[in-house]
Amino acid sequence: MTYDENKKNLVSVLSPADYPFNAKMIGVAPCAKTGDNAGHTELSDNTPSPEQMAAINAQLEVLRLFNRKVDKLEQGGFCKRYETEVPNVIAKFADVKFEKTGHASFAIMGRIHSWVEDFNQDEIDAFVLTYRIFTQNNDQLSLASLSRIYGSDWLIGNAKECFDDARKELNDYLDRVATIMFGEHQISIRQLVDIIIYGGLAHSNPEKADIFQNWEQSGAIGFIWAEFFAYARHAVETLKYLRSLNAGVLEHSEKYGFTLGEASPP
Repeated sequence: MTYDENKKNLVSVLSPADYPFNAKMIGVAPCAKTGDNAGHTELSDNTPSPEQMAAINAQLEVLRLFNRKVDKLEQGGFCKRYETEVPNVIAKFADVKFEKTGHASFAIMGRIHSWVEDFNQDEIDAFVLTYRIFTQNNDQLSLASLSRIYGSDWLIGNAKECFDDARKELNDYLDRVATIMFGEHQISIRQLVDIIIYGGLAHSNPEKADIFQNWEQSGAIGFIWAEFFAYARHAVETLKYLRSLNAGVLEHSEKYGFTLGEASPP
């Protein structure tokens, strides 16, 4: 499997060239072709114990639950609408004054009122209710929890590398500077998303709720929502990629089983 940052798709799934699984077919030694042992298979020393198999199966079930949750997110009204659409922000200015600040730049001063056309609060609330599961580290379906699964001994090949690359790319996006500024103050996309979710929607953080209320009163909330929508679309594409990665791991485990680390020589 390889990770394509632009497409966020699995370039190939279960391809021996791209996903070099253990040559012993995951814990089972090759059959002897001649002699008394012809047709006989021998378990590798690295074959998981029943207790280890139970733990692995529990981890695989988490991957299945993750995929079903991404399915639910993708089928929601918010994702369906903005899969192809770009939010249309409408802004109105009053008492506008223009001030030249440089050879080819100027400042606009005045009162502004902005909003997103066809804004649907119910769609956003439903989206965030599911999306938060992937970001809360104590949830078994969070990306932090999945990273522990992808670091397991039984998972070989480059699946962990693909997962880590996708997670890093999403975190790098969150750490970018947002396109909207408040005076001379810049904030990251991560800060903006955090304030919207925990101050504007969940209302679980009083300080962030106050900041979000100030944003609403500033008249710039339409541009702030547009920034959030752009991130949400990016995050969903990453989650869909991870769903495909999980599907590849699940398919291979069903076909070939498991081994722990490197298999022993036959």
